[in-house]
Amino acid sequence: MPENANRTKNTPAGSEGGKQSTVQCTFQTVNIVLILVQQRDDTFLLVQRADATGWWLPAGRVHEGETLQDAAIRKCREDGGINVNLKGVLRLEHTLVANDQARFRTIFYAQPADTTEYPVSEVVVKKKWMKLSEIKMCALRKPEPLQFAEYISQDGQIYPLSLLAVEGTPPPQQCRMHMSRSCGCNAKIVYSSIQMKMHRYLLDAAHFGPREQSLIMEYFDRVCGAQNTASLEIFTQLMAGFGFPPDQAPDFFRAFDIKKDNEITSQEFILGLAAMDPNTPHGSSSAEMRCRYIFRYYDKNLDGKLDFTEFCHMVGDIQRLKNPDISTEGIHEEAVQLAKVFSSEDKSSLYLTEFLTAVGMLKFRGTSSLFRLQKSAVKYDAVRSPQAPVTQKNDEEAKDMNVEGMTFSANDVNDNVKPGDPQYELAMHTVKVRRTGTISDVAVLWDSDQVKNLAMTLSSAQLCRANEEAKQKDGNLYNTLVIDRSHSVDTFNEHSNPNEMLSGLRYFERHIKSDPNNQGIPKSAFSWGCVDPNLLGTCMLSIAEQVQKVFVTEPRLLNLTSPTYILGDVHGNFHDLVAFEKVLWRMGPVLTPSNFLFLGDYVDRGDYGLEVVAYLFAQKLIAPQKFFLIRGNHEVRNIQQMFTFKSECLSKFGDVMGEKVWEAVNKCFDALPLAAVIDDKIFCVHGGIPSPENGGGYLSVFEDIPHDLPNPEKESRLAWEVMWSDPLREDELDTQTKEEVKDSGGFIANHRRGTAYLFSREALEAFLKRNKLSHVIRAHEVKQAGFQVQQNGKLLTVFSSSGYCGGTNQAACILADRNKIRTIRIDTS
Repeated sequence: MPENANRTKNTPAGSEGGKQSTVQCTFQTVNIVLILVQQRDDTFLLVQRADATGWWLPAGRVHEGETLQDAAIRKCREDGGINVNLKGVLRLEHTLVANDQARFRTIFYAQPADTTEYPVSEVVVKKKWMKLSEIKMCALRKPEPLQFAEYISQDGQIYPLSLLAVEGTPPPQQCRMHMSRSCGCNAKIVYSSIQMKMHRYLLDAAHFGPREQSLIMEYFDRVCGAQNTASLEIFTQLMAGFGFPPDQAPDFFRAFDIKKDNEITSQEFILGLAAMDPNTPHGSSSAEMRCRYIFRYYDKNLDGKLDFTEFCHMVGDIQRLKNPDISTEGIHEEAVQLAKVFSSEDKSSLYLTEFLTAVGMLKFRGTSSLFRLQKSAVKYDAVRSPQAPVTQKNDEEAKDMNVEGMTFSANDVNDNVKPGDPQYELAMHTVKVRRTGTISDVAVLWDSDQVKNLAMTLSSAQLCRANEEAKQKDGNLYNTLVIDRSHSVDTFNEHSNPNEMLSGLRYFERHIKSDPNNQGIPKSAFSWGCVDPNLLGTCMLSIAEQVQKVFVTEPRLLNLTSPTYILGDVHGNFHDLVAFEKVLWRMGPVLTPSNFLFLGDYVDRGDYGLEVVAYLFAQKLIAPQKFFLIRGNHEVRNIQQMFTFKSECLSKFGDVMGEKVWEAVNKCFDALPLAAVIDDKIFCVHGGIPSPENGGGYLSVFEDIPHDLPNPEKESRLAWEVMWSDPLREDELDTQTKEEVKDSGGFIANHRRGTAYLFSREALEAFLKRNKLSHVIRAHEVKQAGFQVQQNGKLLTVFSSSGYCGGTNQAACILADRNKIRTIRIDTS
């Protein structure tokens, strides 16, 4: 983007990539880049310039014809004398400096690309790599380098470079200005583009589409009258429509007032209700925003920190939701104990960053139930208005060209097979497959004309078995053959419960502009449109009842053979699950020559845990000998109550049906296997290896785990360990830890999780040797590339949900085949 370019244009003010409304703006733009560069030793690059005082980041204006990325790389060379790899964006700031000038500031996060040194600019008098403690002590031009460094040191979110448009210039929708409705172009800009993107995440999480926002806007206008904003008095009336008494209004007002200007705009009102909506998960991209609202709600004096009285107020609200009869003394004692979570020091205040970190790391729990409406805002009488009738849409897929393919037949069967050798049998169906890989038609082979010659394709041993079974049934060989193959045919019966569920999920996934008659309301992608939630819930209950019976018969330690694809955490990311399907088993697992093993954590944090579970359960019923699921630490009731899956079920089905579905799904989780072994060599598990305290650390001890395990923490120490444990990282092995590891046989307390163990490389090698294994494949931890090879290449971590919690990580899977372990990253964009 040219520096100081004069612009008079229609700047889009709508959503990404579609039809957009416009606002007329005339201004000059100045583009500036800042770069926070971090080395592997956790030091950050700061520079001092001759034309300014104090330490600062490499920074400068973007030249005409130069992209933001190119400018950032150039400034790192000029100011720091280094070449860098840009890893992401920390912040995009758009500020209207004057009536006719806007400043766009992009803050990049980067790491050195190599050790090459370049001559620095003459205006740079000093450069230095500083640790965070040094930055705190030095004289900075402004506090931002410290703020950014602290943010990164606390594992703050790094936004992908894809936030920037093609060629590195900010896309119009990110450059748009959010103004109060009465203001023109000389209004101040309210939100940065990162905030705008997070606001969109929040609205999407609450399912606040154009219709819902319009209803809330109409309600806001009715109460506010001629005023464009709501004072505390008017806001009190607004919240009364949701059943809140006047004495609570000031707390909500403070939380909703994002700009802290003592008035609430319509946009702030809609966003605040979205944060309170029961549909909004307390995880994924909306989690941090909800926590900020909660913090402001209890920060009565708006000083950016909670004193102990304010903290007690929060703890009291959490505890009263669990126990309405708890005493004031009981709340005080609980607050004293919980305050220790945030710091070992005797501190009198809790800062926002500490609060966000503790909630994000699950050290402080119970906030998911705070700051909530009892139902979605648009379901309250005060907001509702007459709605247009909903027309049921048909799920008609566009027709594709068909090709004949995948017609199965049997060769002559050799009767002279050795005992125990695998014996092939004729599959009683033929399928037609589209060029896209999807099945278009299924036909069965055992109709009356085909059965006449069926015996000719079977071995004498097969016929003997069939005849014996026929004698015990109705004496009819034809009926016996049909019954024996009924499951094979049910696999392709589009009216079976599993296939109906998969068909429904195809509909859920697709964007539909209109139904075949061009009537009704269009359906957005990844939504159920006009589907009756009670019918969907009933189907889900039936699926769960069927699949639970399958899980409970499986061994606690599955024994699989290669080839096997292994997938890690999915966490409600149905979008990525569909991406894996289209790449790995497009024709379905039955027609794909591989097994599929999922390592747990199917729900929570993501928005579509219910759909992920429905899909996996349906595929398990269709291909029980090829599709395998084991249990992760989120397949536990109390974990889901702290996160999002239970609230997701309730919001999608209502309280009664939602509770039934949630309980039915968890009964299936209770029966899931805990681990698997592939080819007697590769141990697969969600978390970590078992400690020697459990049966000496031998695999045989897995069969002692109950097949019905509703409370693994109390009922099976072994199950709990393998669901929660983690490998020790090299950067954790200081002198004290090494001594502790040595004294404990390689297993120490897991300080990251607060439960189970961290295990060392030596512990892993002993486990492999003890059980004659070669490798361990596990999930449980997000990895930037979707996988990580650890502990001398003997342990692999795989994560199969990209963009986890709003991050930039990729999704991956692992293929075990022909004595090779291959890592595969999936492009889920």
